Amino acid sequence: MNFKYFKSAGVLLAVSLVLTACGKSESTAVSATPDTITTRVDQFQGVASNQKVAVIVGKNVVAIVPHDGGKPTRVDLKGIVSLIDVSACADGSFVALDFYKKVWTSSDNGQSWLSAKTPENFRPLGLACGPSNSYWIVGSNSSIANSSNRGSSWNVNTNNEDAMFNTIQFIDGQNAVVTGEYGTFKKSSDGGKTWATSSIGPEFYSYAALFTSTREGFVTSLTGIIMHTKDGGASWTSTKNATGLSQFGFVNVDGRIYSVGLGGTVLSFNGGQWNLVKLENFGAPYLKGVAAIGKGSFLVAGGNGAWKVVTAKN
Repeated sequence: MNFKYFKSAGVLLAVSLVLTACGKSESTAVSATPDTITTRVDQFQGVASNQKVAVIVGKNVVAIVPHDGGKPTRVDLKGIVSLIDVSACADGSFVALDFYKKVWTSSDNGQSWLSAKTPENFRPLGLACGPSNSYWIVGSNSSIANSSNRGSSWNVNTNNEDAMFNTIQFIDGQNAVVTGEYGTFKKSSDGGKTWATSSIGPEFYSYAALFTSTREGFVTSLTGIIMHTKDGGASWTSTKNATGLSQFGFVNVDGRIYSVGLGGTVLSFNGGQWNLVKLENFGAPYLKGVAAIGKGSFLVAGGNGAWKVVTAKN
C-alpha cells in the first residue's frame, strides 16, 4: 500500500456508537477507505497489532487497518486526548497511553474505547501490556506503575528522582526491561515485582527499546545512536547508523530488526550496522509507530498522517 497525503475525513460515513460491557464508549467510529482513514493534520505516535488489525494512535484519533485488507476505520476520541503509545495484550485487546494521565482500552479490535485515569503523582511516558493482560506504565520521577484491572486501580513504584523512564517491555511473563534518562536500565526477572538497576551510559538518553530475548536488545536515543547488548544489558556497544538521524521505534519481523525515525527513515539491522530501506512513493517528516502485521510485513506511521505497509526483505 503506497503512502498518500490523505483527503479530509469529512467524507467518512458515520456509524453508531458501540456499547461495551463496561459502559458507554467514549469514541465515535466511522467507516473509511485507505485514502480517508487519516488526514494531513494527524500526527501519529504509535502502532500496535493483534492477530486481526493494526491500530495507529495520535491526538484524539485512532486509525484501524485490518490485516486482511478489509475496510479500515477511523475512530475519534472524545475530550482532550493525546495518545503517545499503544500496546496489544495477549487477549487481543488494546491499551493506549494518553499524555493527559489516562489509559484508553479497546476490547473490540479498536472500534470503541473507554478511558481510565493513571496515577496523578507522575507523568506517564511509556506503556506495555504485561502478564495476564495487566497494564504497565513508566514516566517521570523514575516511576513504574501497574494495574491488574484495566486501570481501575494502580500500584506505583517511584523513587521520586529527577529522571524520566521512557520505555517498558515484557520479554515474556517474567522478564521485563525499562529504559530511561541518564542511561538508566532496569530489568526484572519476577514479573515486575523487583527491579535491578544498571546503566547504558550516563550521557545516553534512551527513546525506544526492543529486546528480542532476555539477552539481546537494542536501545536508541534522540541523537541517533543505537546501542546493542548481547548479555542482557551487562554491556553495550554502539552500532553504526550512517544516517545519524534520531530513531523512534523498533520492530522484529521474522528475526530481522527494523528501526524507524526522523525524516521518515526506515533502517534494517544487518551485519552489525543499520542500512537504509528505500520506500517508493513515500514521505514523512518522522515515523514513530511501527508494528509487525504478519506475512513478513510491518506497518509504519508518523507525521502528516503518513502510514504505509512495508514488506520485509532479507
